[in-house]
Amino acid sequence: MQLSELVAKMTPVEFLAAILGVLVALSVASERIVEVIKGVIPFLNQQNSDEKKEGLRRSILQAMAVCSGIISALLAKPAVTEILPSGWNSLPAIFALGFLASGGSGLWNGILSCVLNIKNLKKEEVMQLKGKRP
Repeated sequence: MQLSELVAKMTPVEFLAAILGVLVALSVASERIVEVIKGVIPFLNQQNSDEKKEGLRRSILQAMAVCSGIISALLAKPAVTEILPSGWNSLPAIFALGFLASGGSGLWNGILSCVLNIKNLKKEEVMQLKGKRP
């Protein structure tokens, strides 16, 4: 069975969880790229007591996160075209995924947890309805 066939059988909540899973994976990949670059450039890896220099360092890190998110999304495009709706396969949509991925994995882990909780509540609701039937 191909991935597209599995996606076609998903419920809307499962589909949302799959998309968010892709975003979490892109976010983690994006963070790893930034961490590697920070390890190579000492200025970026050390906080600075001078407010202006620290602001510059943080701005550079944010810009790097966005760029690495976009690069990760572009590299992952062939792998995610099966999961994403057809409108999400365009270049602007891939850039949007990159921006979303640059938000950090902590943000996406929280969102994914909420979606999984919704899925579990729906499953519990269905089980309760089945239990009430004769």
